[in-house]
Amino acid sequence: MTHKNPAARTTFRINRFMLILVVFLLFFEPTLLKWYCQARYLSPEEQYSVTGAFYASAAAALYALWNLDRLLKNILDGSVFVRDNVRRIRRVCLCCALVALFCAPAALYYPPMIFLTVIMGFLCLVVNVVREVMDAAVTIREENDLTV
Repeated sequence: MTHKNPAARTTFRINRFMLILVVFLLFFEPTLLKWYCQARYLSPEEQYSVTGAFYASAAAALYALWNLDRLLKNILDGSVFVRDNVRRIRRVCLCCALVALFCAPAALYYPPMIFLTVIMGFLCLVVNVVREVMDAAVTIREENDLTV
């Protein structure tokens, strides 16, 4: 890996930490939820909705983090404007949309989940714009490669 890009390198490390954190939370969510319920009462319906949304979203989050890991590795290796990166960004966008869809029903039972739903929906839109820009850049690079 070339190490010219400190921002990508830092993001790569943080992304790896987040992968580990999500895996950790998969195992300790019930314990953490019990602790949270001692601090703030949650009805059984709220507990089930939070747990269901978390476990449904965890798979999408792990897949998004894995794709982001591969994307950052490509960037650190110097392969920035390639179709593989566009596909990975598209997958991250879809994962954001899935998390928003999984959290929306939970918000009916636990209203603070609406914030996560809105944030992930907005993030889906922003990532989609980045994907479109990246796709245009890849197309321009491919056209330039043909003219040389």
